[in-house]
Amino acid sequence: MNRPAALIAVTLLLLLDAAQADRPLVSETADVIDREACQVEAAAGTSRARGAPKVREWSGIITCGVAFDTQPALTYERASAAGEKEERVVLGAKTTLQMPGQGRTGYGVAYSVGGVKVGGDSLRREELNVAGLVTLELAPRLLGHFNLGWSRSRTLRQDTTVWSLGIETVGDVAFAADTFGDDRGRPAVSAGAGWALGKGLSVNAAYAVRFESPRVNQLSVGAKIVF
Repeated sequence: MNRPAALIAVTLLLLLDAAQADRPLVSETADVIDREACQVEAAAGTSRARGAPKVREWSGIITCGVAFDTQPALTYERASAAGEKEERVVLGAKTTLQMPGQGRTGYGVAYSVGGVKVGGDSLRREELNVAGLVTLELAPRLLGHFNLGWSRSRTLRQDTTVWSLGIETVGDVAFAADTFGDDRGRPAVSAGAGWALGKGLSVNAAYAVRFESPRVNQLSVGAKIVF
């Protein structure tokens, strides 16, 4: 794999981890949105590593609340640099087993299947993911999140344990910080803020670092609308 393609692969790992709903939080929450409510999120960013070309990224997510406390989602991600391009499409959902609330810990499970498209190749099935989700109130207007799961790569024919720890404040101006990774590489960290603009619209910004070789630094901005 050439250097731009290798950097894109590492960047897409970071982008995929960070492309959960409810940016700037990376960790998946154990709750779901109301039934028949939907939200659309989009984000754009750039990633840099020493001695490598800049990688440009874009992601989009559409998700809705349905019956049985379940929230399906369709995610698209793309990264490109120096003429190389890689895309991912992920179809998944999460189901809440117990909604989090004041003094009550929430539990849920997330599950998805994903495909990858490299350059001019066709989209191929690549991954299967399952994770347990926990959300709890750490203090008034402060939430903690823990994810632990399993991921299967079809191309590499290997299983990976994935994890994430995150905290976020609750309010019209919210802050979030996460550390996340897997048992086969070094962890990543992310921090960001979001601002509610009214009528279901909000914007956000985040900065993330994945401590692989080369180390990838990612800056991104995004927007979300709930309807």
